[in-house]
Amino acid sequence: MSKSIFNLEGKVVLITGAAGIQGPEHVKAFTAAGAKVIATDIKELDVTSTDSINQAVKKIIGEYGRIDVLVNNAGATGKYAADWDQIIKVNLTGTYLCCQIIGAAMKQGSIINVSSIYGLVGPDLSMYEQAEYAGKPMGVSAGYAASKGGVIALTKYFASLYAPKIRVNCVTPGGIFDNQDENFVKKYSAKTMLGRMAKRNEVSGALLYLASDLSSYVTGANLAIDGGLTARA
Repeated sequence: MSKSIFNLEGKVVLITGAAGIQGPEHVKAFTAAGAKVIATDIKELDVTSTDSINQAVKKIIGEYGRIDVLVNNAGATGKYAADWDQIIKVNLTGTYLCCQIIGAAMKQGSIINVSSIYGLVGPDLSMYEQAEYAGKPMGVSAGYAASKGGVIALTKYFASLYAPKIRVNCVTPGGIFDNQDENFVKKYSAKTMLGRMAKRNEVSGALLYLASDLSSYVTGANLAIDGGLTARA
């Protein structure tokens, strides 16, 4: 893999939320690029717990000597007002704690946060009417939107704080196809310029770019990977 323009040979990459919809694809992409990937989910690293994060950092540095890339992929969704506290805790506070604790342990490298299109624009709630996913009603909570908007703001803050040694950027995926309700998929796809939802592996390339030297002059940026949805009025 040393000839790849996305070469990450020998880089130590920590990915949170690695068991989610996109997590396994990110793990495969970084592994294929030559990185040493530490794939964690809540059992290995609870992003809402400072103790859990500190223990993970100690273990990884003890085994590998450093952390070169952090991908803050852990996240929570929700539909109801009662979900507010938990969503904010995981998506926003969790991203903050990982940037703060893990970033402080990194001597150089790249931090990549994960937001959402609903951190940029309001949802068209008509798409979710009578739509189901995994047998449950679909929706977008205010907490989810607020948390993902906050992730973009945190990205810019930490980019300033850690410059010039650590670059901090954000990716903002649109909807990922995962066998959602057929009517929802049709309505959502019609809102994108590319006419479809994203495939599970279509965000990973942006992560490789932001982790590699190809983006050596990029920090504090937010890259929308949404098929053009947020670029269209």
